[in-house]
Amino acid sequence: MEYESFYGFRREPFSDTPDPDLFYSGPEHSRAFIKLLHIIRKKRALGILTGEIGCGKTTLSRKILNELKKDENIHAGLMILTHPGFDIDWFLTRLAQLLNVETDSFSHSEIIGEITNNLFRLHQEGKHTIVIIDEANNITNPGVMEEIRGLLNLELTGSRLITIILSGMPELINNIRTNPSLNQRVSSIIRLSKLSLNSTREYIRFRVKQAGVDNDVFTQEAVDSIYNHSKGVPRLINVICDNALLEGAMFRKNPVDSDIVNRVCEEMGLG
Repeated sequence: MEYESFYGFRREPFSDTPDPDLFYSGPEHSRAFIKLLHIIRKKRALGILTGEIGCGKTTLSRKILNELKKDENIHAGLMILTHPGFDIDWFLTRLAQLLNVETDSFSHSEIIGEITNNLFRLHQEGKHTIVIIDEANNITNPGVMEEIRGLLNLELTGSRLITIILSGMPELINNIRTNPSLNQRVSSIIRLSKLSLNSTREYIRFRVKQAGVDNDVFTQEAVDSIYNHSKGVPRLINVICDNALLEGAMFRKNPVDSDIVNRVCEEMGLG
C-alpha cells in the first residue's frame, strides 16, 4: 500500500536517500552550511564537517554542491569514499575523474602532474576548484593524506588552487591529526549536532510541506514520541516517519498518533 495518496503527498517526504531539495535549514544545519560556504568563498585550504551517523552530513554536502554549481567561477565535485583500505592510485584516479582528467595508461607521477596542470588551467580560467570528500573517515592511508597535503600547497600568485572539504564521522579528526602538517592546514572544524525537539518538529513539518501537504500529518504527541525514539537523528526521524505514515494509512489514521509511532518504534527495536 502506498501512503502518499492517502495523505495527499506529491512525493515521498521521508525518503532514505539524501535529497538537497529536502534540506532543512534549521539552526543546527544552517550554521554548518554558512560556515562551509565561508571556507569555500574565502578559498581556505581544508574544512572538516563531522557528526555522528545519520546526522545529515551527506545531505548537507549535496546541498553545498548544488549551491556551488550555480557559480560559474567555481569548479566543484563530490567524491564518496564508500570503503576503507583504498590505495593512493585509486584515490588519485577518482580525483582526476572529478577534474575531467583522462587517466588511462598514466603512471602515478603522471596522474599527479595531470591533476596539477588541470588545477592551474582552471585557475587561469578564473575558476576555483572545490572538492568535497564524503565518508572521509575512511581515509586512513598515510600516503593519501600526504597527497591531500600536497594538493593544498598548490598556489599561483598567492592564490590557492583548491579547497578540500572532508566530511565524515568523528574519528576523521583523529585520523587527520596523525599527519601534523595536514592538520595545520585545517581552517575550520564544523560539528553537525543532532536536532533539538523544536528542530525535530520543524524538520518534520518542513518535509511534509515540501512533499505537498500543508496540514500536520502527525499529532503533537506523535512528534514528541518520534523525537524521543530518534534522539534527534535525522536519518532515524525519516525511518520512523516513513513507517508510521504507512501504518497510519493502513489504519486510516490522519493525523498519525503516538500509539502508531510507539508501535512502529517497538517493532524496529528503537527504545
